[in-house]
Amino acid sequence: WPTRSRRMTLAEWIANADNPMTSRVMMNRLWLWHFGRGIVATPSDFGELSGGPSHPELLDWLAARFVQEKWSLKAMHRIMVTSQAYRQTSIWDNKTAAEHDPENELLWRFRRQRLSAEAVRDSVLAVSGRLNPEQFGLPIFPPLPDGLAERVKYSESKWDTQHGPEGRKRSIYIYQQRTLTMPMMQLFGALVCEESRPMRRTSVSALQALQLFNGPFVNEESRHFAKRVIDEVGDDATKQVERAFLQALTRRPMPAETAKLVEFLGEYDSRESGLIALCRILYNSNEFLHVD
Repeated sequence: WPTRSRRMTLAEWIANADNPMTSRVMMNRLWLWHFGRGIVATPSDFGELSGGPSHPELLDWLAARFVQEKWSLKAMHRIMVTSQAYRQTSIWDNKTAAEHDPENELLWRFRRQRLSAEAVRDSVLAVSGRLNPEQFGLPIFPPLPDGLAERVKYSESKWDTQHGPEGRKRSIYIYQQRTLTMPMMQLFGALVCEESRPMRRTSVSALQALQLFNGPFVNEESRHFAKRVIDEVGDDATKQVERAFLQALTRRPMPAETAKLVEFLGEYDSRESGLIALCRILYNSNEFLHVD
């Protein structure tokens, strides 16, 4: 093992409590994921061209606390998401703040952001009641649309599609193939694992709306979502609307929303068809797809 001591020396230098760069970079990336923008805006560039941190004392404090917490990411997640800065709303009415700090560098409001691709898929499955909570194990092979799984195979074992619960585990378990990402997830910014980026690009396109409204995945889960609502509250239209809102948006509908959607359900030949359409609408709502 002639190179072992060199690797150990490098590892000990990187993870040394006296090396501030590791903890600072890690905390900046964690902040980026929770707030949509890092304390240093360029997560892979802490040099002169980065513009520097917007809150240098905060970054120093987080880095020091990270070391004190014995490099526990779980502890730092808890600190960030329970902070007053994170618990702000993105809905604001402060013209003075908007005029002086339009980019929200001083954190006077929450920066509205869309769920990541993995979270979109997981949330759809969770609301329909079909997310498999099992942890660990082998990679999974969810169904791909339009026979795509057959076209990417070069052997029988390549992308062995799983139609049962084993294919509905969280998206972190999806098998990663360099030349393939699930189309729906790629539309929402998931990366094909042939490149490395410091942060994902955020885009808004018509294809995203088409995928959520006409795609096979969301349409199938809308049917299961509707069945779940019927199983829980029966055939009462008002209760169905209320239960669907609670499941998808974690809030009760306002009176005007209830009246409008009960009328909407009545326009369909069957209550089940109307409820499936309603569930699809909730999946497509900004409130479902964004963190406010």
